Amino acid sequence: MITYLAPLIVFLAFLLDGQLTTLLINLAPGSISISSHILLMVGIFLSFHLPLAYSLILFSIIGMIYDLYYLGIIGIAITLMPLSLYLIYYFYQNMKYSMVTNQIILIVIIFIFDFFAFLLARLFFLTNLSMFIFVFYDLMPTLLFNFLFLLFLQPLLRRVFLITNKT
Repeated sequence: MITYLAPLIVFLAFLLDGQLTTLLINLAPGSISISSHILLMVGIFLSFHLPLAYSLILFSIIGMIYDLYYLGIIGIAITLMPLSLYLIYYFYQNMKYSMVTNQIILIVIIFIFDFFAFLLARLFFLTNLSMFIFVFYDLMPTLLFNFLFLLFLQPLLRRVFLITNKT
């Protein structure tokens, strides 16, 4: 059943991500930028239910939509979304499911996604932001917010995806 609902769940997470990120940027003081990564959180929980090939195709499509909607060029998210999902699958080959491993994997995946997105944006001259400003005004607040947000959302996502401690 989750296989058929996965595209809808991922698309809703994509829409919520954009709205929550806009809200957080408007509420954040000064030049601090906080990005929500609900899409990657959903990717963590979908990794227990979907085959890798299906997930990679799904996140490649959502990466293309992300690129077209937010960046205007195809390349950054269409590359990093499937890569992030592949890393989630790779990490869970050697780790057991728990709240702590979800938190660690989310922090690592968000770091990789945002850092490489920044590097690719610098490479393609989409930004001229310095590394220092990016790390302290964008990456650190994003990591902290998403860490706390997953603590809050994890019980809800576990119920939605019917994950117990026995899996």
